[in-house]
Amino acid sequence: MIANLPFSVLGNGEEWDVIVTARGGGISGQMGAVRLGIARALVANDAECKPALKKEGLMTRDARVVERKKFGRKKARKRFQFSKR
Repeated sequence: MIANLPFSVLGNGEEWDVIVTARGGGISGQMGAVRLGIARALVANDAECKPALKKEGLMTRDARVVERKKFGRKKARKRFQFSKR
């Protein structure tokens, strides 16, 4: 459903056959990458469909990444248990 969103916005899903291989990350991240790739391919084929895809937010990459682990802590934000005495 997520991967077919660019086609449903434009209403031309029957015109295309897509085969995609995604590696790395999780299922949600891979679906987002596939959706972005399909949207970019549709714009490369026909530039007139870019405003419709951009309006739906399909032309932007999700820039969130994992926060790095800091020294002196268990994880990025989690700390060791504090003992007063």
